[in-house]
Amino acid sequence: MKNFIFLTSLIIVIFACRPSNQQREISNAEYVEIAFDSIEFYSIHKYTYNFDSLKSNILTQINDSTKRVVVIELLKYAIDEVDIHSYILTKDQYKRLETGTAQPNTFAFQGEMIDGKYALLTLDGFQGVDSTSSDNYADSLQCLLMHLYNKNPIGWIVDLRNNTGGWEYPMIAGLGPLLGEGILAYEVNRDGKIENEYSYARLNKNGILTKQIELIDSAFVFDKKLPTVVLVGNNTASAGECLTQCFYENMKTVLIGEPTYGVPTGLRGFFMPDSTQICVTSSMVLNRNKKGNGKPIQPNIYESDNTKIFSRAYKWIDENR
Repeated sequence: MKNFIFLTSLIIVIFACRPSNQQREISNAEYVEIAFDSIEFYSIHKYTYNFDSLKSNILTQINDSTKRVVVIELLKYAIDEVDIHSYILTKDQYKRLETGTAQPNTFAFQGEMIDGKYALLTLDGFQGVDSTSSDNYADSLQCLLMHLYNKNPIGWIVDLRNNTGGWEYPMIAGLGPLLGEGILAYEVNRDGKIENEYSYARLNKNGILTKQIELIDSAFVFDKKLPTVVLVGNNTASAGECLTQCFYENMKTVLIGEPTYGVPTGLRGFFMPDSTQICVTSSMVLNRNKKGNGKPIQPNIYESDNTKIFSRAYKWIDENR
């Protein structure tokens, strides 16, 4: 399942300084030492994993004639041993994220009215970290929400069953009018301290709604809080799970489906001297009530039969209007 997460699991990446082009060639042993200094420093498993043993194992398999791509491959196996959410990006792979070319579809979401009553949104994730495609995604998703809201649905169905992740902020910003104001989720580090708060918008001291994500021009929330069903499953992963946590225990909201993939965690990224980027799991994502354990998120209503899941959603909305 590692390939499933690769390149689709960017939750939060805080980047170290980019390397200078004017640098001496470092040995393979030095390269491994540099990598493990940061891997251990940032890892949520710093106190529970024997990083020295893992590093020594790699050093015994390489020498100065070992190709750097082989060393990087060994590092990939190593961080996968520590945590399945951690991964490595080559310079070209990160450039695709940075330039907006990693997203397979321009807008990986769609919406429609079902039976003239239920507003259905399907989000498959967002791959990229560039401002242009992120802005377009958030703005277009909000426009779709408003279009459906104006059709006066009696409830929402948000399908995240194939949301394998990406960058969560465009998704949160786009769904913000539905998620509402206030803190939606938290990130906590290995010491249990809050490192980040996820909010679409908050009320300031004057009671005015102010945006918390720069990807939107201004913040607004829907006047009517309608029953909302969030569909989740085994393919709901990474940033998709972060988004699930933003919905979890929200007012008039229920999760239906199967447990999520199991990586509702944050990442810390750093660049190596050759511009290879190593992303290490550094935190857990908790819901608005500070609940979560970094493991698969359990639905409120379990349903594994795809032929029944929508009828369960309709029924719950009808009963909770």
